[in-house]
Amino acid sequence: MKVYLEAYGCTQNYGEARLMQEVLAARGHALTSSEEDADAHVLVTCTVVEATERRMARRMTALQAFGKPLVVAGCMAAAQRDRVRALVPRAMLLPPRRWPEIVELLQGGTACGDRAADLEAQGLGWHDAIVPVAQGCAGRCTYCITRVARGRVSSYPVESLVAQVRRRVEHGAREIKLTGQDTAAYGIDTGTDLAGLLRAIDGIPGDFRVRVGMMDPLTVLPILDALVDAYASRKIFTFLHLPAQSGSDEILTAMRREYSVAEFGTIVAKFRSVFPDLTLSTDVIVGFPGETEAQFDETMDLVRRTKPDIVNVTRFSPRAGTPAASLPDPVVGWRVKERSRRLTRLRFAIGRERNEAWVGREVEALVSEPGKSGTLLARTPEYRQVVLREPAPLGAFVDVEIEGATSVHLLGRLTAQPLVLTA
Repeated sequence: MKVYLEAYGCTQNYGEARLMQEVLAARGHALTSSEEDADAHVLVTCTVVEATERRMARRMTALQAFGKPLVVAGCMAAAQRDRVRALVPRAMLLPPRRWPEIVELLQGGTACGDRAADLEAQGLGWHDAIVPVAQGCAGRCTYCITRVARGRVSSYPVESLVAQVRRRVEHGAREIKLTGQDTAAYGIDTGTDLAGLLRAIDGIPGDFRVRVGMMDPLTVLPILDALVDAYASRKIFTFLHLPAQSGSDEILTAMRREYSVAEFGTIVAKFRSVFPDLTLSTDVIVGFPGETEAQFDETMDLVRRTKPDIVNVTRFSPRAGTPAASLPDPVVGWRVKERSRRLTRLRFAIGRERNEAWVGREVEALVSEPGKSGTLLARTPEYRQVVLREPAPLGAFVDVEIEGATSVHLLGRLTAQPLVLTA
């Protein structure tokens, strides 16, 4: 078969999409970038907010119109099965935890069944590796439909994850992205933890970098000291994605986030005391039911105090079947938009201020991917994005002088010939 695969949403969705592509290719199927030429279509869905759900509905309908086999995978296949079946009754559903069944769903008879299942990712054109470490999360957030789709924590064994990372590095990957709904929840079901996994990955030979995905403050707190110690490895990007969601303890309680604003601040302070150049990314939901102007001001104050480099601002979207969907006192739409714009302006002002502090510094950066208009994108040890206008091989570690900055990235110039590593 020629299979067209399209993915949306979080890094974990993209990681599972890549795994599906690898296993399909290893079983002799061809991957195509053309919807029209495909013999079958696979859509990996996200449903985190209502606007995304509407987009997924449009894509399902468009792909079904080709009259070819359609697999709807990802979160909607688990959390909104009835909705999917109403939209595309002939589609096959593949919930997140069952992604390896993709071959069977597409009637996996193979032309090249003897090919190794451990397909080299570089053969599919990727220059990084996405490694899901677990399914599910430990939280009980009242607004989250992803929790319904992914369920409770189920961690993959340390040994299999280390082996997977080792294979990726041996095949040329230099950037490893560990992902999950909550990477800090890794191991709570198996008696290990994220710090132990990072130490095990640190022992893999080779020069590569690991970006750790989103971590809930709830699950970071019990392992905070061990996690900070594990981050001391040169192989770990000093990048912390730690959602705050609100600067109001009352709103956090209504969200059932199970940590306080002060505890969020404790985690940030601990990391920055050891890694002053840390890149901090956070998430904020604006307009949660009952949020007052004073409570939103608390969120603005938290952002001013902690100065995140990145703030992902989301307007509250009620998701059917979640407790928050029926909460009283919804915030009127125009007010939510106004708060979102205020927070976004603050976020960009802080981002520019923090990035401009890097101008004039020389850093090592990993060339990670092509950029726009012939540029290249590279990552500093803190995972700050650097735009380069000079040629360099993907996967090379280069010395860069920072010549400029915007709210979202640095502008750099090569100061030496790139060091190209072989696998």
